[in-house]
Amino acid sequence: MKKFTLHLDAAIVIALVVALSLGLNAFQYFQVKSLTEENAQLKIQGVLDKLNLDSQKGFIERQNAKIEELEAAESAQAAD
Repeated sequence: MKKFTLHLDAAIVIALVVALSLGLNAFQYFQVKSLTEENAQLKIQGVLDKLNLDSQKGFIERQNAKIEELEAAESAQAAD
């Protein structure tokens, strides 16, 4: 029966590979966590911007309607 031996240099390489893998996994985890939070904030900001834009569009339409009413009233007075 053959005896299994693990050389010190092989053990060091295995330990380095495991440590490097854990370090990269931690780095990726924090990157994903950060990007997920940023994505959520940007989605919320997008919804708020859309609501603000819709509100401004409604205001502009109301103002345009008022302007048209005033112009119609002025043209009716000018015709009299």
